[in-house]
Parts: sequence; C-alpha cells; structure tokens
Amino acid sequence: MGLKDQLRRLKRDARGDLESFVLLDGSRYYYSATEVHKQLFLHACDLQLGRRPEPPEVLTKLCEAGNPAAVLERFKPEHPEQAFMDLSACYDIDALVEGRRLVAFEVELPEDLSE
Repeated sequence: MGLKDQLRRLKRDARGDLESFVLLDGSRYYYSATEVHKQLFLHACDLQLGRRPEPPEVLTKLCEAGNPAAVLERFKPEHPEQAFMDLSACYDIDALVEGRRLVAFEVELPEDLSE
C-alpha cells in the first residue's frame, strides 16, 4: 500500500459520517446532515419572520454544486405537509437550479400581538 493510499484512507476516516457533494470546480463540499438540517430549520424560521439573515454555508455551496437539483433532493422532506422546513417554501427553486442564485420569497410580516 502506497503512501498516497494511506493518506487517502486517513482523510476518509477523519471525515467520519459526513455527507458531500461535488462542486463545479471538481472539489467536494463535506457537511454533517444533522447540523445542516438544524441550520436550515433556524434559517427558515428567520425567513418566515421577515428577517433576512445570511444563508447557511450549505446554501451558498449549493449554488456552486455540479448538480444543484440532485443535491436539493437530499433536503426535500418525505412528507412536505408535515415538514417543519421545506426549502421550496423559502426560496425560488428554479432560480437556484437554473441560475445558481438564492432568491428568497417575500413574506408578510407577522402581526405584532405584544399588546
């Protein structure tokens, strides 16, 4: 076994249970699915409240993905009617897949019930 093979195996083992997708430049973006789902949920909550936070890193990398449509399938809920978060409710998916741009939908601000 050569040194390159050992190094490749060590890198793979160090990544553990990370998932990944190929970027346009041929490199791979690695992420923890659990952490990404948490980030996407919180981001979707902010968007629904009318805030415009910076998108999580995975969304910016999704714009650079070799096949954004295939990567989006990973984040698509199995039962959208029961899902806490669905990217298609927050972002224009056509702009993301075809134009590689994040275009958030405008939402009405929730009514202030503090009084």
